[in-house]
Formats: sequence, structure tokens, C-alpha cells
Amino acid sequence: MTQIKQQPLTKRSALAGARMGFNIFFVLAVAIFIGLTEEFDRAGLLAVQSWATPGLTELANTLNNIGSAPVIYGMAAVIAVALLLLSHRLLAINLALLMGAAFLANLFVKYLMARARPVPVFGEAPESFSFPSGHALMAACFFGFIGMLVTARMPDAWMRAVALTPFIALIAGIGLARIYQGVHYPTDVIGGFVLALALLMTFGPRNADGMRPA
Repeated sequence: MTQIKQQPLTKRSALAGARMGFNIFFVLAVAIFIGLTEEFDRAGLLAVQSWATPGLTELANTLNNIGSAPVIYGMAAVIAVALLLLSHRLLAINLALLMGAAFLANLFVKYLMARARPVPVFGEAPESFSFPSGHALMAACFFGFIGMLVTARMPDAWMRAVALTPFIALIAGIGLARIYQGVHYPTDVIGGFVLALALLMTFGPRNADGMRPA
């Protein structure tokens, strides 16, 4: 089996990225808890929802479905099995740990913060709490992991940037869809993205050692 090599991240830079992500997430959570983000969240909701058109509403519903837990975890299971069949056992384990950590972190923080959701514009709000956005967190973890795998053999930064663009656009679109539908505040989505970054730096494929087939 050909060894997969990852260029951009070393263990040291991944650790630094994880630490930075967790620190930013903590500061954001504190800011939300004491009410510092209320004006920003109201303005952000109104701005995104002012774009409303029938076409965008349909697109938001599609993105919402793609970012749902059954779809994300179903795709993650398929990719994990494929990695195992290709003898990349460490990658399959990393993906399982990443998605498991995202699921548990989402539940823990939601109940810890107990933030009420905004009034939804389309449909009904989920019964769970608002912060962080589970769709944003899980989509960013899964598609971020896949993006790292796709760019693993690309030696040039510009090639990696081009290849990552569709994944970044999809992740951003899912986050914006949650704000557009009125089921999350902007800081819920930002928090999901930041926490996903920290988890990706912790459990994602970091270097040639982490990408070596079992």
C-alpha cells in the first residue's frame, strides 16, 4: 500500500492549533454566557434572514439535511469502513475518535450552556439547546477531515487551497443555513466551527506518521 503523506501540519503545529481553538471557544462561550454577543447575534440573524427568497430557502433546507447527524455520521461510517478496507486503520480510528468527540462535546456544551434558541423563521426549532450548532460542528469535523485526506498528496499550498475550497464552501453553507432558518444564532455557528477546528487539530491526520497505513 502506498504511503499517504501530509505536508501542511506537524504534530507541534497541530497542538498549537488545538490549543488556540479551545481557548477561542472558551472565550466565546464566556462572552455568550454573560450576554456580550446579544447585539451581534440579533444583527447577524436579521442580516442573513434579509436574503430570504424561495430559492435560498430550498437551498437552506438541502444544506440542513446534508449537515444533519444521520447523514454526517452515515457518511463517516462509510468512509471509516473504506479506510479500513484500504488498510488505513489509524485513519479510520482517527475519524471515529473525531466524530465521537464531536458528538459528546456537542451534548456536553449544550447542556452546560443551556442557551435558548432564537425564534425560528422556517419550521420549528429543535428541542435541544442552541450553543454550539451541532450541524456546524459535525459538518466541519467530517468535511474538514475529508478535505485533509484529499489534499494529503498535494505538495503546493495553492493546490491545497483550491482543493479545499468546495469543502469550505459546503461547511460555511451549512452554518449559514442554520442562521437563515432561524434555529441558531451566528455565535452558535461560529462556536461550532471553532470547536471543530480544535477537534480536527487534536484527532485529524496530522503528519506522515498519522497517515501511514496500518
